[in-house]
Amino acid sequence: MISNSHSNYLFKAGTYSAVLLFAFFFAIGKVAHGQDYTFGVKAGPSYSSIIGDLTEGFKFRFSGHGGVFVHMRFSDKFALQPEVVYSSQGFQFSTDLASIQSFSPSTDGNDFRTNVQLNFITVPLMAQFALNDKVAVEVGPQFGFLLNQVTKIKNLDEINTSGVARRSSVNGDFQLDYGAALGLAFGLNEHLSLSPRAYIGMRNRLNGLGGLAQSYNVALQLSLNYGF
Repeated sequence: MISNSHSNYLFKAGTYSAVLLFAFFFAIGKVAHGQDYTFGVKAGPSYSSIIGDLTEGFKFRFSGHGGVFVHMRFSDKFALQPEVVYSSQGFQFSTDLASIQSFSPSTDGNDFRTNVQLNFITVPLMAQFALNDKVAVEVGPQFGFLLNQVTKIKNLDEINTSGVARRSSVNGDFQLDYGAALGLAFGLNEHLSLSPRAYIGMRNRLNGLGGLAQSYNVALQLSLNYGF
């Protein structure tokens, strides 16, 4: 049974997402008036982590992303591509309790694996510069709004691994993340394109430490795009 707090969060997340999408398409309609523009959808795998201070042992995790975009071509060499994308990011790490608690050396290996999933609604605003008819460089700012953080802890020593991961979820309260994205766009045909992209966050996740430590979100994405 879904709790009232969880239901309220889902309603709030759905409302904010709907308002964001409406505002996105309304603004794009105004900007793109009179331009050569194409609506499209995109999806693909992501490879993300957190880098900086207090991140020793953090590893990249595979996940995915998907969303919508508008490609607005102003000339043969220049275009803008605003997007609204659901992006699952985060990191993972392993913990060796034998080492931490000075257990017997016979209990060798990592005992627990922790997977931290950060679910964002991201808004990349990409400028594209065509190198030729098929390839373009894209660069621009990206803003992210944290939906929630899901943490899964799995005991690696348990023989039966089915359903043993402990799971907890924390409301993200649409916490802002921002940074820069850089990538390429490869045209495959009239409708399909492929775009590898790297994102580096510029908002310090450890602001609460008074600037004594800094860490940032990073992500690599490979998107298959379909324009209508």
